[in-house]
Amino acid sequence: MDHTNHPGAARPLIPLPSLGTNLALFAGLVVTAGLPPVPWTGALVPLGLALLFGVLAGAAKPARTAWFFALAHQGSLLHWLFLLDPSKSIPTRALVPIQASAAILYVSLFYLLLGWVFGRVRRRIGSERALLLLPVLWTAMEALRAKGELAFSWCLAGSATIGTPLMGLARTSGEIGLGAGMALLAVAVVLLWRRRGSGPVGTPVLITGLILAAGWWTVLAVGSFVVVPSDRSTGKSASLAVAAIQADVALADKWVDAKIDSTLIPYGALTAAAAADGAEFVVWAETAVPDYLRHRKPLLDWARAVVTGAEVYLYTGFPDADRGLDGKVRTYNSSGLFAPDGSLIDRYAKYHLLPIGEAMPFTRYISALAKLDVGQAEWTPGSKPVPMTAAWPGREFHFSGLICFESIFSHLGRAAVRDGSQALVVITNDGWFGKSAGPLQHAAMARMRAVENGVPVIRCANNGVSFICDGRGRILDSLGLGRRGVVAADIVPGGGQTLYVRYGAWPVGGYLILGAAVVLLAPPLRRRRQGGGPS
Repeated sequence: MDHTNHPGAARPLIPLPSLGTNLALFAGLVVTAGLPPVPWTGALVPLGLALLFGVLAGAAKPARTAWFFALAHQGSLLHWLFLLDPSKSIPTRALVPIQASAAILYVSLFYLLLGWVFGRVRRRIGSERALLLLPVLWTAMEALRAKGELAFSWCLAGSATIGTPLMGLARTSGEIGLGAGMALLAVAVVLLWRRRGSGPVGTPVLITGLILAAGWWTVLAVGSFVVVPSDRSTGKSASLAVAAIQADVALADKWVDAKIDSTLIPYGALTAAAAADGAEFVVWAETAVPDYLRHRKPLLDWARAVVTGAEVYLYTGFPDADRGLDGKVRTYNSSGLFAPDGSLIDRYAKYHLLPIGEAMPFTRYISALAKLDVGQAEWTPGSKPVPMTAAWPGREFHFSGLICFESIFSHLGRAAVRDGSQALVVITNDGWFGKSAGPLQHAAMARMRAVENGVPVIRCANNGVSFICDGRGRILDSLGLGRRGVVAADIVPGGGQTLYVRYGAWPVGGYLILGAAVVLLAPPLRRRRQGGGPS
């Protein structure tokens, strides 16, 4: 006989988590297992979401349930944040777990909001119809994660398709559209399970959920074959021989003046080797030149000598600085394009800086924040990415740079391609996190930018992963973590002729709004409030 509810029974000092809480935590781990860098596990994402949605539908406190899901999901997804080497970036080891925990808690707030809104919706329209609206709420939540100075849209649900044939469907409505497909599929799974289990659902609800899921995946499939007409003369573009130099410079040596040869020697030798093998366009990593290149004549002369000796265009990262009209010096995480004659013909400074790591956010609103020092670089943001041009007799190559963190944002790549870029060049330095999952996740997301925009991506990382992929996201050549060498391939500049480039996320937004209208305006369903407890 169970005496736990007897008036005299002793209560545990620490309450045990409920079944719903445990299922939410487990669902978070399942979703993480379906995302990069684990290959071919993407089917776990809709299953994990189905488990979450099923629990939310009957949860007494859906906001808390979503919060526990987020803590398990984001904590396992971003565990590598705790592996940051503080000697390379921030002052004390104590700050590493604090900042890592703060990042996980911040992202988890979006899921808390999701659960809270769901609870309010469920209270008004009942559990069944509220469940049908969860894909709308989920997609809106993921879209919000890409907004503002604290934007962090790392490994959204759509990234589960990276490296699989389904990745090509991102041509229709981007990564966010694939994430909506995952959520719609999850709702269909929940409805089917409840139909055959102890919590039956009405036939109209079931049919609506299945139609919404099947309809959107059909739109994604059909849209991926659409080639949007373009006025660019890229239909028969000649191929271009490109190379990315992965110098694998130890970060402990990179910023030490006495060890500058650890940078100069490998970059010089590998660039010459790439040129000898036919490369016309060469890429170096983020801050490949570890000093203010334009203001350090010996380094600038060295870079020019490497370029003129190799007779190639070179796109490289370097710190930069200038003095504003107010007399203050502004520093940038910058990059530049060298022509074969050694001249620096264009520059791009990182537009979307990593919050806390590269700049303290919200200083324009709260000036006192600028006085806080947690080891941030305090770079100044540059302008949005715009095309740079490398030209040879009879042909031109237009590309845009994305520096490190920027490659996780779909809208930045799309904007650059809409402005005329035929390729995206991602330069990064992920060596801060060693051989953890972080650099592998980061690299995977760059492939999604290629598919969304239908253009090649050249990714160059100091310590890996470097790769070159075509406009379908297919890897042409790559080099893994902790290796030194040259990644080389012939690419065909793209025309950006995908539906995503033309319309962005409007297709998925329009579809979900239409679906929500059907759910909200339909006659009241038979079982409106099954499982709908207080929020």
